[in-house]
Formats: sequence, structure tokens, C-alpha cells
Amino acid sequence: MLIKEYHIPMPMSVEEYRIAQLYMIQKKSREESCGEGSGVEILENKPYTDGPGGTGQYTHKVYHIGMHIPSWFRSILPKAALRVEEESWNAYPYTRTRYTCPFVEKFSIDIETYYKPDTGDQGNVFNLSAADKRQRDIDQIDIVADPIPTHEYKAEEDPRLYKSVKTQRGPLRDDWIEEYKNNPGKTPIMCAYKLCKVEFRYWGMQSKIERFIHDVGLRKVMVRAHRQAWCWQDEWCGLTIEDIRLLELETQLALARKMAQFCQAEEATEVNGGAPSPDKDQEAKEAISPRGVLTKQWSTSSRSSRSSKRGVSPSRHSISEWRMQSIARDSDDSSDEEFFDAHEDLSDGEEVFPKEIAKWNSNDLMDKIEAADTEETPGTRKNTGRSFITITLFLQPSKIHVLILVLHGGNILDAGGGDQTSKQADINTISTAFDTVMRVHYPAALGRIAIRLVPCPAICAEAFSLVSNLSPYSYDEGCLSSSQDHIPLAALPLLATSSPQYQDSVATVIARANQVYAEFLKSLDGASFSGQVCLIGDCVGGILGFDALCNSGSTVNESQNSSRRGSVISYVCLVSISSLHSSVLRNDAVSRRSSSSTMLDGVSLGKFDFEVSDFFLFGSPLGLVLALRKTVIPMLDVAQLRPACQQVYNLFHPPDPSASRLEPLLERKFHLFPPFSVPRYQRFPLGDGNSALLADVVQSHGGVFMDSSYPSSPVTGPLFRGLRRASEVSIASQVSGMADSFTATNIANIAARWWGTKRLDFALYCPDALTAFPTVALPHLFHASYWESTDVVSFLLRQVCKPYKRPLDGKEVSEFTPSKPREKWLRKRTHVKIRNVTANHRVNDAVFTEDSQQVITGRFMYGPLDMVTLAGEKVDLHIMTQPPSGEWVYFSTDVTNSSGRVYFTIPEDKRQGIGVYPVKMVVRGDHTFADSYLTVVPRGTEFVVFSIDGSFAASVSIMGSDPKVRAGAVDVVRHWQDLGFLIIYVTGRPDMQKQRVVAWLSQHNFPHGIVSFCDGLVHDPLRHKANFLKNLTEVRFGIFAGYGSTKDISVYTSIGLPSSQIYIVGRPSKKMQNQCQFITEGYAAHLSQLEYNHRSRPAKSSSARMVLRKGSFGLGANSDFLRKRNHLLRTISSQPAPNSPTGNMRKETRSVEIYPVSEKLQVCTN
Repeated sequence: MLIKEYHIPMPMSVEEYRIAQLYMIQKKSREESCGEGSGVEILENKPYTDGPGGTGQYTHKVYHIGMHIPSWFRSILPKAALRVEEESWNAYPYTRTRYTCPFVEKFSIDIETYYKPDTGDQGNVFNLSAADKRQRDIDQIDIVADPIPTHEYKAEEDPRLYKSVKTQRGPLRDDWIEEYKNNPGKTPIMCAYKLCKVEFRYWGMQSKIERFIHDVGLRKVMVRAHRQAWCWQDEWCGLTIEDIRLLELETQLALARKMAQFCQAEEATEVNGGAPSPDKDQEAKEAISPRGVLTKQWSTSSRSSRSSKRGVSPSRHSISEWRMQSIARDSDDSSDEEFFDAHEDLSDGEEVFPKEIAKWNSNDLMDKIEAADTEETPGTRKNTGRSFITITLFLQPSKIHVLILVLHGGNILDAGGGDQTSKQADINTISTAFDTVMRVHYPAALGRIAIRLVPCPAICAEAFSLVSNLSPYSYDEGCLSSSQDHIPLAALPLLATSSPQYQDSVATVIARANQVYAEFLKSLDGASFSGQVCLIGDCVGGILGFDALCNSGSTVNESQNSSRRGSVISYVCLVSISSLHSSVLRNDAVSRRSSSSTMLDGVSLGKFDFEVSDFFLFGSPLGLVLALRKTVIPMLDVAQLRPACQQVYNLFHPPDPSASRLEPLLERKFHLFPPFSVPRYQRFPLGDGNSALLADVVQSHGGVFMDSSYPSSPVTGPLFRGLRRASEVSIASQVSGMADSFTATNIANIAARWWGTKRLDFALYCPDALTAFPTVALPHLFHASYWESTDVVSFLLRQVCKPYKRPLDGKEVSEFTPSKPREKWLRKRTHVKIRNVTANHRVNDAVFTEDSQQVITGRFMYGPLDMVTLAGEKVDLHIMTQPPSGEWVYFSTDVTNSSGRVYFTIPEDKRQGIGVYPVKMVVRGDHTFADSYLTVVPRGTEFVVFSIDGSFAASVSIMGSDPKVRAGAVDVVRHWQDLGFLIIYVTGRPDMQKQRVVAWLSQHNFPHGIVSFCDGLVHDPLRHKANFLKNLTEVRFGIFAGYGSTKDISVYTSIGLPSSQIYIVGRPSKKMQNQCQFITEGYAAHLSQLEYNHRSRPAKSSSARMVLRKGSFGLGANSDFLRKRNHLLRTISSQPAPNSPTGNMRKETRSVEIYPVSEKLQVCTN
């Protein structure tokens, strides 16, 4: 639901506005009704009592809107849905209006209006709750200053020119509102406060349609209507409310006559064998003449309003109605597999759509468009801005870490030129989706990602026009749907890219992208920008972006010496495909030779002025275009068309007729594998743990690739800017432990042909029912779905950010930089031992009372099963002494013993006071590290203990492959945390799985707590749990409750926990029913018992409640460890840059909470 509150000041009194508004409505209804597809019918107009606002006038109208909505959208709607029913309750100075649509249940517009004698300065006229105010966007409408489309402008309706003969008011100046404020009481003024709630809960197009309704159906209409109400005042001045009612009756009769012919024809087709409808004039007279009082009609629901007076049978629209119902979003929070992308939570306690998230404003957009069309003259203001930016550049680095340039060319059916307003609306939609996801799961990334629009030419428009004329139904204008359904959509991009003008389009995209990038660098946000740049290309923009990247990566001069270089083929394919077609048709060999020689002489289409890290495609037919080029140029090896980026992501919906795969073009065997499935955001907001790395796919399906024939040596090609292809050594490090039958060399051969280190094809979820939609509507529908999809946004964020939680006080976590530079290993063999294995360090969470000795222990190992021990090497201890935004303080350095362990005893003068302190131990030799927490609490602190596997896991997972979590488990833990108890997590798993288990807790948003593991593989893990808890009780910690499985009963009993406080998950046992409390009905019922049966209480220690961390797992909870160990790439470089003692660590990790993806750190695998 999109909520906006419009403030419309008018230079008249509240009483005058009532007459002006009613006169304007009846006049516009009469003038703008033209019959089929555009018209108004007034079904009822009578007074009511006991409704909204008390007593007033009820009106029921039908608007025919078929001519006012896009043709693709009209094709998927049932015919009955091309009219909108209006019910309004006018209890002036309060009105309420509701719009609904037959057979489109998830659509509604609700408008409440208050009319106040002020200039529109009241902030909460409607007494909204805190949650509603956060969702609401206030939009001020100025009837003088707001722009009007050129084709709608009329001089007689311009308030700047109009002067009333009867009242002598006008003309109005641009600052007329300020003038009224400065001279209160001199002339009347009022304001219409309109709270408009628009809901269109259908998959893929909710945001687009809701914004379209607000900006075109509401705001645009209200601006012009209020201008007309002012400029028509000589017509309504002096009229009474009785005069208005007579005019309304006349209008109703006139509209009934105008619409009668259309309605009778419609009924004849809709009602099989039905009797003709009664005469419209007689029907209207019967509705108004009695002037009967309508009681409580305001409660009519959208469902009841579907039954119009014409009695249309819904069975005639069953197919179209089913289409809409099949993609309807479920309004309830059910667990069914519905379409969750835009679900909302209107609770007061959570910011879902915060005020800071700027929503699109049509007024601002029009200003931007006008500014772009008008050449700015140089002046003092321009120079001042430049000098300010220059000063800022030296004062502070840019807060933007990631710049996303969206190459927006629309879908293959878009008209020529494209709509700039629509493009900007899509950018604002995806920006809002980014902010929504980041605020929940990537809070540190807020304000650090910038998104900019790069408009692209609509290259398919000419091809669409040509193919439409070739349709067998092109002669029949009345058969639009049949004509368009016969259009071969796949042919459009092929024809477009074969056009001689295609080269110019690519050059235009490069020039526009460079211009947008340069403007960003000149802005305040972009000053001193040094982060990564990502590209997003939609259906058409993806094709242009790919060729632009290939052109940016090619080096023409270098390619003159060798025809086998990849840059030659890339450049020839990009520039000459259209020239080849045209020259072949002309049979002009001279032209071909001159074209080729010109290319090789170094003439190019331009290059990007920036390096691109990732390139995301949204439903692009790029694979089909490349297949055509392979057919036309047999010598072309598609794998050598390397775009100048580190990774290509081809996102698409499988039913999308515009989309195509890329992987089978690079390696034919990949047609046997399905695309990588992008997890649903609502179920897996941080990913589902499945690996998208190329090496893992090849490793797990080695038999499929055994008979593949590859060149004897890896394909070589130029290293483009920003592209570092994985070497055989780095590839081998991903697949340690692989069978000898399929060596790392063979994987490197496949990787040498790949465009990155991950899969390329990624399939998005969409409702299966979309396959029954008209083909011509699908490109529009799918194109609109990308911009609002949280599945897409969360996937993009996983590629560029690390999921960390923002601290509770809202401050940013301090950036960590190792205090000591890298040094050579103390032992010569260390470098060899750890070469192909990943770090698996861990530091035990430590909890102490405020007056006890503080000792922190850690163990430093490499390999998934601790295959390599880091012995005799330096480890540095850092503690954040003033969390969460304080500095990291270096404490000490120690050397690991023969088992890889290190023990730090904090000196008495440096002991930490009560609080929770992040701890980081860093290996001096390679700067790998381990995280934990040091918790200091007062004596007597009470805690609640949870056995991780026994109480949380709903499935068995020995090796930590992301077991399912029991429903409601997180809520129970949070309940105890909110009561002030220290949370203790215990597990019998070995500490080598700490990072994996903590990542699992973090992924499922478990509250922060102390996590205890066994010291390696032990014979009796239950004894370890009991000893750990016994040590806590011996130093005067108090255990209040314990959760686990039946195996944990003996553990809790051994430390004196009463049976009433032992909660066991599992099947009840008669033998144990007196020893514990079984949770048989799930955690939700158990939580209700705790809350309402007073079985829980706040913790006794108030000081402990003050300092205990109330957030979820953050520092050290890296979800990457849910992946297999061999999924993580290790850096090969062992020495830092000479001028940087910390090497590349600070450059690649701009913040502890948001990390741009680099070739040396594999952040996420899906």
C-alpha cells in the first residue's frame, strides 16, 4: 500500500470551496465522458445519515477507464475490470471516497479529506498512528507553480492569467501562498487535506501500478481539477447547494443518455439471453426523485461493490479473473508459498517504510526533467557549488562505497524514446526496496550505496513497428490482442542489434554513463569516491551494457599483432555485426575491407571512464543475441567475449519470453543444469547457504564434465581493467580434497572460459499462473517486477555487502584496522602448510564477574577439520573498550603453542568494567582473525540456558548444513532477553564448528548471547555442558531456566535447576514427566504461557539488564561460514604493499560492516 497525504491550498473560503468542488466535478464529468472506454455513470446520488462524518450525501458512480490505461495492462484484465466504481460520502467539511474494481479484489483507493481554513501547515490532521505516519508521504500541491503537461494547458485555465469578473480575484503570483501567510485575514484561504491510500496487491507490478495511480490518476488529475475550480469561479459564484443538486441531476441524465448505447451493447454481450436494461433516464430519475435517505451505506465493502446495477455475470470473465487472482498477494500473514515481495507490517514498534526513505515525488521529477532540458547558464551559484565540493573533497572521504548505474532501456515492446518519467519511477522503486532491505538486514549500508539512472535508447522500437506490420492481423485495428500475440518477440532484439544504428546506440550509452558518473563525482555524495561501480542492465539496457563493457575491455592496438587475441573477436563482434549484415546485402567488398581496417586502426565507440566490478542483467535476451553472432560469424568463440567486469549475473524469470541463458554458450554441458535458484527473501533474507561458485558445480558434477573436450591449454586473452581471472592455484584452493580423477587443472580450463567465479544464470521466483497470461503482456509485467522485488534486491546486496547488525544506539561500529603490519612467518614451513586451506580460527566467548580475573583463550587452525595447526606464530589481541562505536584498542601479542592455542590474561589495571566488549584476535602473518565477546557482569546475574541442537534445530545436521529452526524459538529467546536475563547457548559440538554455528544463529536472528562449545572432539559432550554451567553457578551466577532435549535433563538437574524450570522439546515420556516441563504444542503456545500465566519474571539484577546486549548476533557472525569450507577463496599474496603496513585490508574493507566484493575476498556465494 502506498500512502500519500496531499495538501491543496486554495484562495477561497471553506464554504466557497464546497460549491466550487461540486460544480467542477459535475462539469468535468459531463465534458470528459465520450462513451466506450472513457466516461462516467452516476448510479446513485442521495443523502445518508449515520455514516462517515454523520449526515451527508452518498454518491455511487462508475468510471470507464479503458482508454486511460496501458494496452499491455488492459490485455491481462477482465473486461469488467476496465471500469472503476466510486462510492463517496460527503459530510462537508469531511468526505470519504472509495474506489474499487470488479473482479480485481486486491485493488482499492481510499481517500479521506478534511477541509480546513489554513494554508496546509497542519502536520497530523487525520490523527495517524506512529506507524502510519512513517509510511505517509506529504505532497504539497500548488495550483500556480505545479507544472501542467503541454497538451493539457489552456490559457483560460491558468491562475497566473485568470481574473474573476464577479469577485475581482486574481491573477495569482507564484508566491501567492507566502503572500497570504504574510497578510493573514486579508483574503480568504483554505486547504484540502487528502489522505490517499492506494493498494494494488498483485505480483510483479504493485509498486509500478500504485505509483502510476498516485501520480497520474490522482495527483495529475487533482492539480488540473483545482486549477479549473479556481478559473471557473465566475460560473459557480452565487450558486447555492440546491442549485448544485439540480445541476448534478441534469448531469446524471445527460451521462445516462450518452452512455446508454455503449452500456446496452455491453450488456448484450455479457448477459446471455438477458432482457434489455431499463431506460437510463427513467433509472436515473427513480434513483434521485424520491430523495430517500440512505442509512449506513458507508460500510459497503469492496466485495459487495462488485455487484453493479447492470448485474454482470462473473462467469463471463472467469479466465481473466482467474489470471488476476492467481497473482494476487495474500493479505494475511500465512505460511503458504505466496508472493511476499511487498508485505507490510503496520505495527508501531517497527520501522517498515521510515520517513527517511524518500518516496518519488512527481513535482520533484518534473523539476529534474525541466532542468535537464534547459541549459544552465554559468554563474556565481555554479562556481560556488564547485568550490564547496572541492573543499569537501579534501575534508572527508565519500560516504558512498558502492555506485550502481542502471542502464534503463525498457523492455523489448517499449515505444521509441522511452518515458523518462517511467524510467525515473523505476529507479525510485528499486531505491526504496534497497532501503527497506538494508534497514532490516544491512543497516550499516544505509547511505553508502548510490543508485543513478543511465537512460538508454529504445533500440527495439523500430523492429517492433516493422514486425507488427508483418502480422497476419495487422490490417485489423480492432483485433489488437491477436495481432500482438502473433509478434515473434525473440526476433525483436535480433533485428535491433543488426541495425546499422546499433553502434551509435552503444556509443550513446557509453557517453551517457560517463556523463552520469562524472556528475556523481562532482556531487556532494560523490566527492572523493573510490568505491566499486556496478552496472544493472534491464531487458534492453543489458544488451547495450554488455557490448559497452566488451568495448571498454578491448585494446585495439594490441590486437593488431595477433588475430587470436580475445580483444579482436570482442571488438569485431561488437562493432562489425551490423556492418557485416549491411555489407553482405550490398555485396560491397570494399566497404567491408574499409570497415575492418578502420576498426583495426583504433577507432572505437568509446570506453567507460570507470572500472566495473559486477554486471547484473534483468531479464535480458543477451544469450539469444550472442547466439546469432555465433551463427553469423562461425569463427567467434562466445567465451572470449569477455566483458570488462569481474562477474556477470544473468537474473531472469523462467517464463519470461524476453530472457535467455548464458551458461550453455560458454560451456555446452551447462544446459543439463538448471539455473541457480535465487532464494525467496521472506524465507531466506540472507541467503539459503547454497553455493553459486563455479568450482563447486564442476566438483559436485564431475562426471558430467569428464568427456568435455577443452583446448590443451587454458584460453588466453587480455586482462581487462578490473578483471583478474582466477589462476589454477586459486581455483585449486576452492576445491581442496577433490578426487584425483578430476583435477584442479580441468576446473581451471572451464574457469578460463567463464565470466567470473560464480554461476551466471540465476532464476527468480514467479507465480506459475503467469504462463497463462497473454504473451504480449509478459515483457511489461516481468520488467516491472524487478524494480520492486526484494528477492532481487537482497541478492544484489549479498554480492556487495556483508550482513552485520547496527548497534542499538544507532552509532556506527568503528572501523577495524590491524595495529601491526603483516610480518614474515616465524616458522618457514608455516607458509607452505597453510597455502591451500582456509582459516578456521576461534576465540571462546568469555564471561566474568566484575572482580574476577579476565582470561581470553583462542585456537588458530586451518582447514575444515583442523588439518593444519598454526604453531609458534604471533597473534595480536584487540578489544573494543567503548562499544559499539569506540576504537579498537591493541592489548597484547602472544605466540601460539604447539596445539595452536593462545592465552591472554588481561592485566588488572586494564580489566574491563561491566559491559559486553567485542574481541578480535589477529594472526600477524596473514591478518586472518577470529571474533568473540568478553562479557563482564555483576555477581548474582541470572541467566537462561539453551541447548542449541536440543531446543532450536528442527532437523539433524552433523556437519552444520543449515538445519531448520523450530518455529517460535527465536521469540522465546528474545522474551527472556527482554526480561533482562543473560542468554547462554551451549552445544556439544566441537569448537571447530563455532563460526558455522554462530553464523546459523545470526542468519535466523537469534538474540545475542554467550556460546559454549566443546574443546575439540570429546567423548562425553553432556559432561562438558554440565561442567561449564557448574562453573558459572560457582562464581555466583544464577540459572533461572533451561531449554533442551531429553538428554539435557540430567545436565540441568546436576546444577540444581528445579523441574518446573526445565523445558524440554520433544515427545513426552512418562518416565521423565516429573523431571521437567515438556513443550508439546510448540514454542508459540509456550510463549503465551510464559507471558499470561506469569511463569516468567524480570531478572533481579537491574545493573545487568542495563549493560547486557539486546541486539542479535552481529560481530563475527558471518553467514559465509554456512557454506562449505572449500567455497571460500584464500588470498595468495603474502606481502603487503610497501607503502601500506596493513596491505590491502583497509582498501578492500571500507567499513567493518560493509565490504565491497573484491577478487581477494569471497563475501557471499549466492
